[in-house]
This record gives sequence, structure tokens and C-alpha cells, in this order.
Amino acid sequence: MKVALIQMDSKDNMEENKEKAFRFMNEALKENVDIICLSEKFLYWGKGRGAIPINSPILTEFQDYAKAHNVNLILGSLAIQVMGTDTITNTSLVINRLGEIIHRYDKIYMYTVDREDLKVDEGDDTVKGSQLGLFLLEGIKMGIGICFDLRYPEYFKALSLGGAEVIFLPANFRKSTGFVAWDILTRARAIENQAYFCACGQTGGTKEKERCGKSQIISYDGNILSSLNEEEGVVIATLDIDKLRQFRKEFPVLKQVEKF
Repeated sequence: MKVALIQMDSKDNMEENKEKAFRFMNEALKENVDIICLSEKFLYWGKGRGAIPINSPILTEFQDYAKAHNVNLILGSLAIQVMGTDTITNTSLVINRLGEIIHRYDKIYMYTVDREDLKVDEGDDTVKGSQLGLFLLEGIKMGIGICFDLRYPEYFKALSLGGAEVIFLPANFRKSTGFVAWDILTRARAIENQAYFCACGQTGGTKEKERCGKSQIISYDGNILSSLNEEEGVVIATLDIDKLRQFRKEFPVLKQVEKF
């Protein structure tokens, strides 16, 4: 199974971001990929929220694309308007080859910082999710988290214990924290869960909002199979599920997980 991650520098123009996403997706299709994953808030990043309704025609465009090109899509994350309120959810949608939305995951852990020079609380306008991002795609159990979820290993342990063999993480990590945490935590989540970990980040931005990029596909044993630095582009790798299952059989870490 071949997976592609799209690393973008999304800005505050939804139409331009959408067209850029399609260009990179077309590039990925030249490599006959089975799944394409986009980054967190790939459709809009700026001072506004870029919220869209769940029945937006934009989503229909991506569904039509998946069906027309016989490819699975993971729409990294989108700001989905909560009907009748002033709030949103930070939501990832999984679309299969038939163009059907087969799974919705609403981000659970809200990005929060409380420093003198920086105060952020994603929960001010975002309704947190409550359900694990577990789904079946291509006959394989997969999982998804979004950005700040990365800092909660118990969430990803729940995914792997639920059967996930491939985990996606669309993200928008700040460069300042990404230098310290991004590579270490993404590799740790792959190793401790014996799962392929597909970390798809945003790049670009300026000053305190500069983003780290560094999208990478990591093997179940912690080896980086494919990666980008800070440029926009496509990360592609082939995932060998049979080898993963043999590795889990030979090194049965997950069978000894205890709850204390």
C-alpha cells in the first residue's frame, strides 16, 4: 500500500489553498498512491477561522475527485461550523475510493498555551471531540489524531489497542516547539505502538506562527521511510502491512499493555 502526505503552506485564501491541494494531489497520483493525506487546516490558515458547513460544495469537490481518480483521501483537518452556534470543530474526514465520507474525527485535545508572551486556547471557539479516530480503509484498521493530540500517548495507545496498524497525524506544529518535540514524539508514537506513523505538517508562516514542516512517514520500528524538510511538496512511502504484522508477532509489546 502506497501513502502520500501533502505538505503545504496554507494561507488565508481558501480558493488558492484548494487549488494548491489539488495540484499536489495530482502530483501524488503519478506515483499510483492508494491514500493521500493533507495537513491540519490545509484549506485555510489566517486571522479568520475559514469555517465551512459539513454540507459545503467544497467537500463534494474532494469526494468527486476521490471517485474520479480511484484514490482514498484524508482531509487533514477542516474548521467545520457547528450548526446554530458560533463555534467550530477541528475535523478530519476520510473519503474512500467511491467518494464516500466513511469517517469523521473531531480533534480531542485542544492546543493551549499560557505564557506571558503567548496565550492560546483552541477551546475558546472549538468544540472538542470525544470519539477515537478509528476506521477501516483498504481492509486495514487505521487511526487518526490531529496536531496537539500528539502530546498524549494514551490516545495513540488506545488506537493501537483498537487495532490500528497505520496512524495519520495531520498537524500544524509551530517551528519553535517543533524543533524540540516533532521528530522525537512522532517517532516515539510509531515505536511504542508498532504502527506506521504518517505525520503530515504545515510549513511556512512567519515569526511566532512559523511552522516546522518536516512531514514524515515512519515505520513501525522507528525508521523514517520518507520525509521533507521545510519545502512544500509530497512525501510518499510504501507500507508493508505483512512485515508490520510479523514484527508485532516476533516482538509482542502490545500484548503486555497493563492498566494501572
